[in-house]
Amino acid sequence: MSVTFIFDKNQLLNNGLLHIPSFFKGEHLYAIQDELLQMLDDKSKMIPREGSEHFFQKYQSTSYCFVNQHVHYPTLKALESNVLIESILNSIFPEGYQLQQSLVQHNKAGEGQAIPWHQDVHFEKVAPSKMFNFLLYPFDTTMESGALHFVLGSHKQGRLPTGNPHDPLSGEQAIAPKAGDLIIGDCRLFHKVNHNYSNQDRVSVNMRFHSSEVKPEDTQIGVYRNGQVNYAG
Repeated sequence: MSVTFIFDKNQLLNNGLLHIPSFFKGEHLYAIQDELLQMLDDKSKMIPREGSEHFFQKYQSTSYCFVNQHVHYPTLKALESNVLIESILNSIFPEGYQLQQSLVQHNKAGEGQAIPWHQDVHFEKVAPSKMFNFLLYPFDTTMESGALHFVLGSHKQGRLPTGNPHDPLSGEQAIAPKAGDLIIGDCRLFHKVNHNYSNQDRVSVNMRFHSSEVKPEDTQIGVYRNGQVNYAG
């Protein structure tokens, strides 16, 4: 498979989001699924939830998170140097790039976990098209288990509108990715994941890359409708 046929750079830069179905397939996808299930079963690798009650209550972002744990799993670790992903990154960032972090998010079936509207970086710190999420979906999602909601073109609009964390936004769309799909999204894009009250777990794998022109210290502030958070503490 060549990225020439599956990667539309203009669409990504204009819309702030690109969906590539079935990016990972077959035995490779099965190996990713196997390692992810091992990670989810190892609670020692999960970010502790104690002490985050205020964050959960205010921002209503409640998924279980595993940050920078890919290093313990060979197939997951190899994703960041996957030849197709590297080809896309070289096209997006001809000046060079850097992995900011890897992140696995788990929204358990029936627990109502969700991720509210947010931008992963501050709009005054990072310019459009300078930082992207590479979101891999190892298992099928449904609209009920946790669709990805987004507003196309919002990465060029500045701040996410203020309001209640999950209230609808003008122009929002939603997609329920299937196993093996890859979604590339500008970190400034307005996006969220709806509550999972279904009987099906939702898991996403994120590799976040930024341009070598971006200072790592400028990538730490996330913006929500009702505030902003410095993830570096």
